[in-house]
Amino acid sequence: MEAETFDEAEALQKWHEMAPLVDRMLERIDTDGEFPVSPRSSLAGDDAAADPYQVSHVFRLCLTAAVDHLHAAKVLIVDQHVIHVAAPASLARGALENLAAAFWVLHPGTRDERVTRALRWHAQNMKDANAAAAGLNLPGHKALEDKLQQLDGVAAKRSLDTKAVRRGYSSTAVMRYAEEHAPDLPLGVVMPWRICSGFAHGRPWALLGVSDRLVQAHADRGNVVGVRLTSNLSKALYPNLAAFHLMEELLRLHLLRGDRPIA
Repeated sequence: MEAETFDEAEALQKWHEMAPLVDRMLERIDTDGEFPVSPRSSLAGDDAAADPYQVSHVFRLCLTAAVDHLHAAKVLIVDQHVIHVAAPASLARGALENLAAAFWVLHPGTRDERVTRALRWHAQNMKDANAAAAGLNLPGHKALEDKLQQLDGVAAKRSLDTKAVRRGYSSTAVMRYAEEHAPDLPLGVVMPWRICSGFAHGRPWALLGVSDRLVQAHADRGNVVGVRLTSNLSKALYPNLAAFHLMEELLRLHLLRGDRPIA
């Protein structure tokens, strides 16, 4: 698997190369004026067409969540020298899913499709929020249908497919889209994401298939054995570096759409 591309010395060097860049991204997230949208850019036009569900806001929300996950992995591994078995993959999963969603929204070559996808992203947010809070009788809670009708109104102004908007989107679909439309990423998108998901859900195929294993003791009955699972710098690096590569691709895309330097 790609996790073995780097030996431990190479992985350590790569972590230390990546760490200050991740720190810098966290600083940029917290700095006013970063990731600007030029008034004459295609992204400014997208925002006007999608108002009040601006396309650039989807980008910023996804990027903020992704950088937060990447920085947490960096703090654990580089600053604290702690390598958990599953946590680096779970953090990378959060980064990958957010980055792929933003890439999926910004990538299409037509405004109508970018606006449609931004509205689909918001529809999914509305449905997820409703699933979490509908039964809690929270003050000010608004019915899901009322929220979706607001999206319908924005879509109707451009004669967009409201049924498509209401469907929302799935992480699997956006991961596959990023894999297909960013084919030059050296570690890919879908495979590291699947491995991350395996770790996040405690799946044996990931825990036993990817982790380092030490058989501690054979049990007295059946075929059960005691196994100690560990990780290493290379295995922790693989999905987080894949997310970092996707982030770089997303920033280049934002530069194209926003028409302003972002370095």
